[in-house]
Amino acid sequence: MTPDELRGHDWFPAQDILGGVPALYATENTKPEDTIIHLHYFVGACDWWIAELDADRRIAFGYANLGDPNGAEWGYTDLHELRALLVRPQGIARWVERDLSWTPRPFAQVVAR
Repeated sequence: MTPDELRGHDWFPAQDILGGVPALYATENTKPEDTIIHLHYFVGACDWWIAELDADRRIAFGYANLGDPNGAEWGYTDLHELRALLVRPQGIARWVERDLSWTPRPFAQVVAR
Protein backbone atom coordinates (compact mmCIF):
# COMPACT_ATOMS: atom_id res chain seq x y z
CA MET A 1 0.00 0.00 0.00
CA THR A 2 1.10 3.54 -0.71
CA PRO A 3 1.19 6.16 2.06
CA ASP A 4 -1.86 7.88 0.51
CA GLU A 5 -3.76 4.58 0.54
CA LEU A 6 -2.86 4.17 4.21
CA ARG A 7 -3.93 7.75 4.91
CA GLY A 8 -7.23 7.20 3.11
CA HIS A 9 -6.99 10.47 1.16
CA ASP A 10 -4.79 12.35 -1.29
CA TRP A 11 -2.01 14.12 0.53
CA PHE A 12 -1.83 16.97 -1.95
CA PRO A 13 -5.10 18.88 -2.16
CA ALA A 14 -7.03 19.25 -5.40
CA GLN A 15 -5.79 21.76 -7.94
CA ASP A 16 -8.61 24.22 -7.16
CA ILE A 17 -7.31 24.44 -3.56
CA LEU A 18 -3.64 24.56 -4.56
CA GLY A 19 -4.44 27.28 -7.09
CA GLY A 20 -5.68 29.50 -4.27
CA VAL A 21 -2.36 29.42 -2.39
CA PRO A 22 -0.20 32.46 -3.23
CA ALA A 23 3.10 31.94 -5.03
CA LEU A 24 6.37 32.07 -3.09
CA TYR A 25 7.23 35.62 -1.95
CA ALA A 26 3.70 36.89 -2.73
CA THR A 27 3.00 37.70 0.93
CA GLU A 28 6.46 38.86 1.99
CA ASN A 29 5.17 42.41 2.63
CA THR A 30 2.24 41.17 4.71
CA LYS A 31 2.50 41.29 8.50
CA PRO A 32 2.96 37.73 9.80
CA GLU A 33 -0.22 37.89 11.88
CA ASP A 34 -2.21 38.91 8.77
CA THR A 35 -0.71 36.25 6.50
CA ILE A 36 -3.37 33.78 5.39
CA ILE A 37 -2.58 30.16 6.18
CA HIS A 38 -4.03 28.03 3.37
CA LEU A 39 -3.02 24.48 4.34
CA HIS A 40 -2.25 22.61 7.54
CA TYR A 41 -0.27 19.37 7.91
CA PHE A 42 0.39 17.56 11.17
CA VAL A 43 1.71 14.48 12.91
CA GLY A 44 1.77 14.05 16.68
CA ALA A 45 2.75 17.39 18.25
CA CYS A 46 4.21 18.71 14.97
CA ASP A 47 2.38 21.17 12.72
CA TRP A 48 3.17 22.81 9.39
CA TRP A 49 1.00 25.75 8.29
CA ILE A 50 1.39 26.72 4.62
CA ALA A 51 1.06 30.33 3.42
CA GLU A 52 2.82 30.27 0.02
CA LEU A 53 3.57 27.62 -2.56
CA ASP A 54 5.63 26.92 -5.65
CA ALA A 55 3.04 24.55 -7.10
CA ASP A 56 5.38 23.09 -9.73
CA ARG A 57 8.19 22.15 -7.34
CA ARG A 58 5.91 21.73 -4.30
CA ILE A 59 8.12 23.96 -2.17
CA ALA A 60 6.08 25.79 0.46
CA PHE A 61 6.67 28.69 2.79
CA GLY A 62 4.96 28.76 6.13
CA TYR A 63 5.24 28.29 9.85
CA ALA A 64 6.36 25.07 11.50
CA ASN A 65 6.09 24.00 15.11
CA LEU A 66 7.87 20.71 15.63
CA GLY A 67 6.57 20.19 19.15
CA ASP A 68 8.27 23.13 20.88
CA PRO A 69 6.53 26.49 20.46
CA ASN A 70 9.74 28.26 21.52
CA GLY A 71 11.55 26.76 18.51
CA ALA A 72 8.72 27.30 15.99
CA GLU A 73 9.60 29.45 12.99
CA TRP A 74 8.76 30.63 9.48
CA GLY A 75 10.63 28.86 6.70
CA TYR A 76 10.53 26.67 3.61
CA THR A 77 9.31 23.08 3.44
CA ASP A 78 9.68 20.59 0.63
CA LEU A 79 6.22 19.05 0.49
CA HIS A 80 7.52 15.92 -1.24
CA GLU A 81 9.85 15.30 1.71
CA LEU A 82 7.11 16.09 4.22
CA ARG A 83 4.77 13.66 2.46
CA ALA A 84 7.38 10.88 2.78
CA LEU A 85 8.11 11.59 6.46
CA LEU A 86 7.26 8.68 8.73
CA VAL A 87 7.66 9.15 12.46
CA ARG A 88 7.54 6.44 15.09
CA PRO A 89 6.48 7.90 18.43
CA GLN A 90 6.44 5.10 21.00
CA GLY A 91 7.05 2.60 18.20
CA ILE A 92 3.84 3.41 16.32
CA ALA A 93 4.41 4.43 12.68
CA ARG A 94 2.60 7.61 11.69
CA TRP A 95 2.62 9.56 8.43
CA VAL A 96 2.23 13.33 8.22
CA GLU A 97 -1.44 14.05 7.51
CA ARG A 98 -3.21 16.87 5.71
CA ASP A 99 -5.89 18.55 7.81
CA LEU A 100 -8.94 17.83 5.66
CA SER A 101 -11.17 20.20 7.65
CA TRP A 102 -8.80 23.18 7.40
CA THR A 103 -10.19 26.47 6.18
CA PRO A 104 -7.86 29.36 5.32
CA ARG A 105 -7.46 31.89 8.10
CA PRO A 106 -5.02 34.59 9.24
CA PHE A 107 -1.94 33.39 11.10
CA ALA A 108 -3.04 35.35 14.19
CA GLN A 109 -5.96 32.91 14.52
CA VAL A 110 -3.64 29.91 14.10
CA VAL A 111 -1.32 30.84 16.97
CA ALA A 112 -4.22 31.93 19.18
CA ARG A 113 -5.74 28.46 19.29
